[in-house]
Amino acid sequence: MKKKIGLMCLLLLLGARGVWAQGGDNPVVVRTALVQEEVIADPVEALGTARAWEYVSVRATETERIARIAFASGQWVKAGDVLVELDHAEESAELDGARASLARYRRDAERLRGLVSKKLATAEQLDAAETLVAETRARAAMLEARINDRIIRAPFAGQLGLRNVSVGGLVSPSEEITTLQDVSRLKVDFTVPERRLPQLAPGMEVRAHSRAHPGRDFRGEVLLVDPRVDAQTRAATVRARFDNPEGLLRPGMLLAVEVVSNPRSALTIPESALLPVADQQWVFVLESSGDGYVAQRRAVQLGRRYTGKVEVLSGLSAGQQVVTRGGLKIRDGQPVTPEVAEDAAAAVGQS
Repeated sequence: MKKKIGLMCLLLLLGARGVWAQGGDNPVVVRTALVQEEVIADPVEALGTARAWEYVSVRATETERIARIAFASGQWVKAGDVLVELDHAEESAELDGARASLARYRRDAERLRGLVSKKLATAEQLDAAETLVAETRARAAMLEARINDRIIRAPFAGQLGLRNVSVGGLVSPSEEITTLQDVSRLKVDFTVPERRLPQLAPGMEVRAHSRAHPGRDFRGEVLLVDPRVDAQTRAATVRARFDNPEGLLRPGMLLAVEVVSNPRSALTIPESALLPVADQQWVFVLESSGDGYVAQRRAVQLGRRYTGKVEVLSGLSAGQQVVTRGGLKIRDGQPVTPEVAEDAAAAVGQS
């Protein structure tokens, strides 16, 4: 019985060797890809919220009736443009009286100044007249300030929001007249774990994507990394700036942001080319052999992994072909036939 089992094992072993030898003689069809040299980075990814570069809620400083509205909802305005004018008839009348009194007091002071020079009036009389001029000038300036408080202007250039008031309505400081925001640029705040903070610095490039504009890549830069780390979340807030000349991004939008950290030129290959054995990573590289190719196994040292590809630190050169499919069917030195684009095959042939 033992002899029969031993004979069967021997026959199976000889048959397997014959099959392997036959596979080694015939090239195995494999799929390959080129080792590419490209610029990569260590991205720091997060979700951020867009905010207007400047934002203000337009409100009155006094409780007063609205006399004039000089804007429409959604209108673009310049800094200093009049938005709303509150009723200031009483203040205007008082200002006219103060200006008339100021003109008269100035004439009186000028006349007394001439009389003092002729010693027909005392210096005390001139001082009293000049004091009256100063007091009246101050009162006129106060009335002008009160009138200016009732004329609401745009503090900066931007786009107005919805109009929430009407002419003739009584408005108070607690009521929002409209909003004004500068959306030519945007601030985007996002949080980053403390372990990633050493990778960030002001001036770094930031890329953002929005579901409202699929496929569109928005570029910005890091403005500031908050020096304080939140004790609860162990994360810090990062603020980035994005120019928004087309107005595609709007305040409140959720953006997927990616900070481009440590950009560098590196070699990359598809992840499907890797053949892990214990703690070592291997790949099969195509080498020219006569009229065809053979697969040579190479140990590689890897860097960062990305979606579908991996950085190669050592073991390969740009332009080489690596096996991405069929690597489990071949051995070191195995003749292979690559399924590869003509330009890639030509590049390997020239090498």
